[in-house]
Amino acid sequence: MSAAIAIFLFAQPTMAANNCGTNNQHAYEQGVSDGRSDGSHLLEFNPMRHGRKVAMKWNERGECYRQGYDIGYQNASADAHKKPSLPTYDNAPTLGSNEREYYDDGCHEGTSDAQMSMSMAYERHSDMYDRRFEPYFKKGYEYCWQMFR
Repeated sequence: MSAAIAIFLFAQPTMAANNCGTNNQHAYEQGVSDGRSDGSHLLEFNPMRHGRKVAMKWNERGECYRQGYDIGYQNASADAHKKPSLPTYDNAPTLGSNEREYYDDGCHEGTSDAQMSMSMAYERHSDMYDRRFEPYFKKGYEYCWQMFR
């Protein structure tokens, strides 16, 4: 998807379901946003996680929030599951080698940090690699962090 299309899609207000009129549009949009955040981070489906009192109410506004959360969660979760767990690219070490194991470990941690909106700092995982293999861990971490950011 091009950047222009992505900006258009996210810049437009989310349209609420037919039974969520303009009075409840904000609740629906907030639900979509919260659901999108949880789904993209592969968190468990839970509209109550965000402490929004509206989600706990069993009225029209609460129902609109939950509908929005469900749509945002399902869409983002589906997209997150499409991403490959480990990338393949020409400069990766040979499969089965120690170097590749450290590269893959770095990739896993970089992906996790990126999905949690953490800064790119492979050093925070220094307890996970032997200094001899640090360049491979770093390379995998940075590549995957950038890919999943």
